[in-house]
Amino acid sequence: MSASTEVTSVANDAIDQLQCARDYMAWFDSLSYAISDSLKKGHGHHAERLASVAQYLAGDYHDMLDCQIGELNAKLQTLELRN
Repeated sequence: MSASTEVTSVANDAIDQLQCARDYMAWFDSLSYAISDSLKKGHGHHAERLASVAQYLAGDYHDMLDCQIGELNAKLQTLELRN
């Protein structure tokens, strides 16, 4: 595979991940709204459970991003385009 093709692949992967991150942020916005609404309505138990879901998803997504960053960096290092 040529360097140009590989760089294009890395760029496309990065854009895909940014689009995915945008979707995740929309989901977290909805979760935050649901937590806030539950608290306002006095449903503390539901708010706590939703907050636990948000924490789990945030941690899971953080780990996924770490892996993807490593993969993209490795590809660019192979091409000698990143230190």
